[in-house]
Amino acid sequence: MTATLQSLAEKLLAELKEVALLAGQALISLTWIWPLRGIIFSLIHPNILLSVRSALLKSLSISVVIFGVLAFFTYIPQLAILVVVSGPLAPVLALLLVGAEALFLLSFFARPLFLEPALSQLFDATLRARGQAQLVKDGKTRSAASAESALVRPLQALSRGGLTRYLLSLPLNLVPVAGTVLFLLYNGDRGGPGWHTRYFQLKGLTKGQRQAFVQRRRAEYTAFGTATLLFNFIPVVGLVFSFTNTVGAAMWAAQLEAQAHVIDDARQVTRRSPERVENVEKTE
Repeated sequence: MTATLQSLAEKLLAELKEVALLAGQALISLTWIWPLRGIIFSLIHPNILLSVRSALLKSLSISVVIFGVLAFFTYIPQLAILVVVSGPLAPVLALLLVGAEALFLLSFFARPLFLEPALSQLFDATLRARGQAQLVKDGKTRSAASAESALVRPLQALSRGGLTRYLLSLPLNLVPVAGTVLFLLYNGDRGGPGWHTRYFQLKGLTKGQRQAFVQRRRAEYTAFGTATLLFNFIPVVGLVFSFTNTVGAAMWAAQLEAQAHVIDDARQVTRRSPERVENVEKTE
C-alpha cells in the first residue's frame, strides 16, 4: 500500500512539473476566455439556460446544502491550519478549499443523476444557436445508428480515473497562492477535454482521433479546464457554473468546427486548381 502511494506521489510530481511548463502556453492561448463568454452568452440568451431549468434548480439546491454542511464542520479547522502557513490569505484559501471539497462530493450526487444529460442537451442547443445545427443532426443520426451515447463530462478530474490524483493534489492548496494555482492547472489539464466529450461524439471521432485532437491542443484544454474549475469552486453557486461552462465549451466547439470547414474548403480549392490548369492547357 505504501509503495503504491509512493508511486502515485512520484507520478503526481512528474505530472505537476509537466503542467507547470504548460502554464505560459495556456495563458497565451486565451481559451480561458470561453467560460466567461459562456456566462455572457447565457445572460444575453436566457432561453438557453431555461431549457434545462429543472436541472439548474436541482444543482443550486444540492450545492447550498452540501456547501453549508462542509462550511459548518470544516471551514474553521482548515482556516486555523492555513493561518499558520498562508497568513492573511488564509480566509480566501480556506473558502476555496471548502469549495474544492464540496465539488468532490457533488460529483457523486449530481453528475450521474441529472447533470450530465442536462449539460449535453444544453451543449447541443448552444451548437445550434451558433450555426452548427447540421453537426448536431448528423451526430445524433450516427449515434442512433450505432447505439452510442456520449455526455458532457463537467467534472472529469473527479472521474474514477482522476479521483485519486485529485485527492492527492488537494494539499497543494496549503501552499500560499502558488500551490492553489498549480492545483487548478493540474486538475484543469486533467479535466479540460471532458467538456468536449459530446463534441467528439457528434463528430464521430475514434478514441485515437480524440487523443490526437486533444494532444495537439493540450495547452488550450488546460487553460479552459483551469478556468472552468475556478468557477466551479465558487462557494454555493459553483455547480451552477457548470451550465455556463458548457455553453462556453459549445461556443468554442462551434468555432473549431467553423475553422475546420474553412480549412477543408481551402484544401478542396487547392486540389481543384491543378485540374483546372490542366483542363485549360488541353483546351488551348
